[in-house]
Amino acid sequence: MIYLFDDKESRQQSYGWTNNKFELWSDVIVRIKDYSDYLSLEEKDIFGEKNIIIYHESFSTCIPYEERGNYQPFHNALIDGSELPGINIAIFSGSIASRAINNNVAHVPVTDMYANLECFLEHYREKEIDFKYLLWGKEYKIEQTLLDSIENISNEIYEGEIQSDWSNVFFASAQKYGIEAPSGNCVQEKLWLSKVSDSDLDNYIREWFCESEYEALYIPLCFGKVLSDYNGLRLAIHIRCTKSVNQNKPIYIYSPVPTSFLVRSKYFDILKTKGVKLIHMRPQKIIDSLGSIQSLTENEIKFEMEQIHLPVPQNYEDSHSVANEWAIYRWAVATNSEDSAIDKTANTIKSNLYFKHLTTIYPPSEIKSIKEDRLILKDQLSGISPTLTGQKGIKILYVDDEADKGWYEIMANIIHDVNDISGFDYLGEDLKALSQKEIIEQIVERVKEDSVNIVLLDFRLHKKDHDTQDIEGITSVQILKKIKEFNPGIQVIIFSATNKVWNLLALQKYGADGFIIKEGPENSKDPSFTIQTIDNFINAMSICISNRYKKSLYQIASVLNYNLEKGVKSHKIDKDFQKSIKLFYRMAYSSLPQSIDDPCFDHSFMNYFRIIEATANEIIDDEPEAKEKNGTKRYSFKFRGTDEYLKDYNEDEFSETSKKLSITSKRLNFKQKFYNLFKRLGVYSSTTFNMIEKRNALTHPNSKVNYKVEPINLEDVILAASISFQCVKKMIENKEIEG
Repeated sequence: MIYLFDDKESRQQSYGWTNNKFELWSDVIVRIKDYSDYLSLEEKDIFGEKNIIIYHESFSTCIPYEERGNYQPFHNALIDGSELPGINIAIFSGSIASRAINNNVAHVPVTDMYANLECFLEHYREKEIDFKYLLWGKEYKIEQTLLDSIENISNEIYEGEIQSDWSNVFFASAQKYGIEAPSGNCVQEKLWLSKVSDSDLDNYIREWFCESEYEALYIPLCFGKVLSDYNGLRLAIHIRCTKSVNQNKPIYIYSPVPTSFLVRSKYFDILKTKGVKLIHMRPQKIIDSLGSIQSLTENEIKFEMEQIHLPVPQNYEDSHSVANEWAIYRWAVATNSEDSAIDKTANTIKSNLYFKHLTTIYPPSEIKSIKEDRLILKDQLSGISPTLTGQKGIKILYVDDEADKGWYEIMANIIHDVNDISGFDYLGEDLKALSQKEIIEQIVERVKEDSVNIVLLDFRLHKKDHDTQDIEGITSVQILKKIKEFNPGIQVIIFSATNKVWNLLALQKYGADGFIIKEGPENSKDPSFTIQTIDNFINAMSICISNRYKKSLYQIASVLNYNLEKGVKSHKIDKDFQKSIKLFYRMAYSSLPQSIDDPCFDHSFMNYFRIIEATANEIIDDEPEAKEKNGTKRYSFKFRGTDEYLKDYNEDEFSETSKKLSITSKRLNFKQKFYNLFKRLGVYSSTTFNMIEKRNALTHPNSKVNYKVEPINLEDVILAASISFQCVKKMIENKEIEG
């Protein structure tokens, strides 16, 4: 039986291996997609004699963290293979660059494995078990063809006297399948059989080409353990994409076969560029080739590399993961962020061919370093008393399963180092060991327990997020909805590699306060994109920091609404009053502006004032007591349910007189009404006097009287909200005492 371990169903589908296709082969292959599938099987059955295990190199990352210790021996046994001689093992991954078979263990790139899997299964059904079909498919004979061609040519010798000067020419030959250089005067080096990874090829170039400058470079088309990998094409792209004194030199790739053999190679495009030439490896053809192509100019390198199209490395789950590392690299350069994790990502960018190609066509030198003062976050609450806003500080939680690749350090640099915000924490690598449900529960609980007021949330946090087409099934969307259900005032910024409009609209619908695109390679066509994105992040963060007061406003209003509902049930609070207050709270909150640049606070201010007014109407009896004196009726007002009269206050400065209020109108003056309310509930201060003046100016505009009154601002809204909270709270307390 064949056991296939691959935890990425989306990867299988991208290669055409759908559930329906797997069903056609269910008699010979068992799929293990996750840890639960693994547990459903007995190891003795998996390790049965003559079984075949096809194992993705990183399958162990899907194992829950607490179970990895138990799983590791199984993983190690497969990766090593030497202790399992009775079974055949094929290790596949996007990080594997070349095909190889060593005894009972084969290594194969993920693309080749899925491309050849059906051919392998067909032969397996016919009892022909041979990994050559899994590694090469129906074209497995190509290896022998190449080997025969090279062996025939290697017997040929250079005849006659060589007229050209080869003293400043570099000539690389392949170990085992190599040929001699045409002249002993040229510089000769050997490409080793087992050293063909991207990092190996990068090391060759940095060792050979960074110091000595050559007239031309000769490299073999076929080297490494698998000749049909055509590693010479890959090495040529590495040379062009690595800064060295030989980056622009003519490259001759000597080959045992014509171009028609190479068209299916993913590196074929290098042969379409200037300064690169495929030549036959016969001695005379090599001798005749020198000088037939010219070096490139520096500008031509970038242009020619733009003609090359490389597939996304298959050791990345999808474009999201590629964009993640690419964005880390670009942001780190722009913000001058440094860290071991960033260095590791930078080293990948510098050695991995896909990323080296990107940095050649989108050079980091185009990214302007951002000055520190441009990273300063604005805080609209900085001039407002923390007592008034209810804010003890800024608490930010950053959530990203790939934060440890360098994102955390970039965020810490901006938030902590530059802006001196100490309340910054993150959840990262540990999330990978959790189920989707566990991730959601842990983050929401953390937000609640730590009194977080700003959340930076990566869009995709679980492997299922890469497979689903339903945005409501995305982990971050479920977290966003739960956070906003708990308290919509908690600010949430979403980070994502996707810029699909429908995703953005859905996130806005669920209450996201910001959306930042992680820079993908396609975005880097615009050299200013990195800086613009960081500017957008600084702006979004400034808005969220300035809007963090909303969390307190919503939280306090929720508590008061809850207590009002309790009061209604116990018949201590009037039901109509409770409904009115709940409506005004909702209107006041929803009319708060989103942006710190939006000065329109009038509607919210007036709705909070309506709560104060409704409280006054609940406490002060609106049916006055009338008395006639000297032919004039005068009216006095009482606090509802008491014999206590309202006092007369100096309307201009809120100074109390000893006499009760007695006026000639049945309508109570609004200033006297509020002065008595504030005194009764003990919430008066000098700021309340100013608030009443602003309310009056807003309700009854009069340029002659109110020209000195400033427009409504955020502090006015927070003050009105605070006073409304105090009034309702005190009223509830008094009702409980009276009851």
